Amino acid sequence: MRENIIITGFMGTGKSIVAEELARKLRMEFIDMDQIIEERQELTISDIFARYGENYFREQENKLVKELSRKENMVIATGGGTLISSDNNRILSQKGKIICLYADSQTIYNRVKRKNDRPLLNGENILDKINHLLKERKKIYANVEWKIDTTNFTTQEVVDKIINLLKLER
Repeated sequence: MRENIIITGFMGTGKSIVAEELARKLRMEFIDMDQIIEERQELTISDIFARYGENYFREQENKLVKELSRKENMVIATGGGTLISSDNNRILSQKGKIICLYADSQTIYNRVKRKNDRPLLNGENILDKINHLLKERKKIYANVEWKIDTTNFTTQEVVDKIINLLKLER
């Protein structure tokens, strides 16, 4: 069994698609935390936020982190705010390598602007909200040892960068 690889970062940085392709290439199990929470709650993330609030969602996220920490050989795509919880951060870092994907705010805006499934970006001035949230989470993401810029790279290029990082670590 191999230790887990945790792909984290802000929304729109490519966590899910990169994690899925990385899992395929490494023949590991792919886990999308947001997708699992949606399936278990039988609601979209937006609906969970609207109906129960962000705190409830974060509680579900924490329960899932604890559950996943008992397994190995997975590539896990976290939600963009999963590491806000120091408990989640500690648990995940003990059970695998955390890799933070990042992109500039304009790129993130371009990637998410046509979707309305981002509850923290509802309403007007989406780019301002992105910049505000990035500033709030800067310290959290800065504490992750491995970071990969996805701004001008394809999914395959990002996956190859991660694989090269993992090879260097061995």
